[in-house]
Amino acid sequence: MNLLRPALAVALSLLTNSAFAQTIESCDTSFAYDSPPARAITLNQQATEVMLALGLEDRMIGTAYLDDTIPDQWLEAYNSVPVLSDRYPAREVVLAENPDFLFAGFASAFNDTNLGAEAEWHDIGIGTYVVNAECRNQHPADIRMTTDPIFIDLESIGALFGVEDKADALAGNIRTRLDAAATGASGAGLTAFLFDSGTDTAFSAACCGAPGLLMESVGLENIAGDIEGRWADLAWETVATADPDVIILIEAEWSTAEEKRAQLESDPVLSQLRAVRQRNYVVVPFSETILGLRFVDGVERLAAGLQQLDLN
Repeated sequence: MNLLRPALAVALSLLTNSAFAQTIESCDTSFAYDSPPARAITLNQQATEVMLALGLEDRMIGTAYLDDTIPDQWLEAYNSVPVLSDRYPAREVVLAENPDFLFAGFASAFNDTNLGAEAEWHDIGIGTYVVNAECRNQHPADIRMTTDPIFIDLESIGALFGVEDKADALAGNIRTRLDAAATGASGAGLTAFLFDSGTDTAFSAACCGAPGLLMESVGLENIAGDIEGRWADLAWETVATADPDVIILIEAEWSTAEEKRAQLESDPVLSQLRAVRQRNYVVVPFSETILGLRFVDGVERLAAGLQQLDLN
């Protein structure tokens, strides 16, 4: 199956009496436009960065939910867009802004406790899109993720807003950089534990999500790579038994790398892990571990960090 053009990618069609016609398909829903959206709201940092990278900040009337910091190259554009909420905005807040497009980086944006189902927004004339990596109907928990969702999103959003050339150029640059990082395979022969958060257990990368792909992209062996799913709750005994060569510390607003480092180094058992004793850490921002535009930055950052540790 060609994942770059699946049945649920953006479909182009000619509609009667319309010079512009796009049907954007989001996982298992779709919405038709007869002109590009002009009042978009992004609901997660990943979605926000896609819009900013494509120069679409003038089409944005609001944004929400940062996981970490916006990179310098997009910061000025980001600062020109109103922030509606630190987390997901209330449905009433979104409605008051009169948007015509809602773009989410996580499917949780449209669950019952947040903004409600995408179809409910379609019923009142507002289109939606959730990044392709979140489409569980296309990416089962037991199948390893690839980088294809990054390019599906660029193709979809580029076509919807009529900036295909920018999207194609950005996709080409990302592919080139990913290929270069994979060629180096700086993690070959090394085992790694990705520490996202957690105290009673360790929230880590399982076999088949983007964080697992991040490690595999540089040749690392994930100590939880045999666990089905995108994420895994690991018992600390499992981590201690694996005694990984490298620990990847995720930098996030809700759990900083420094907090996790202190936790490991103060624990009487975990402090004896080789990676902790030798401080074989690589810090990666959360936004670089998911399949957004910054995933390639995460691959490059991880590769460079491993080269600096010089464990091979």
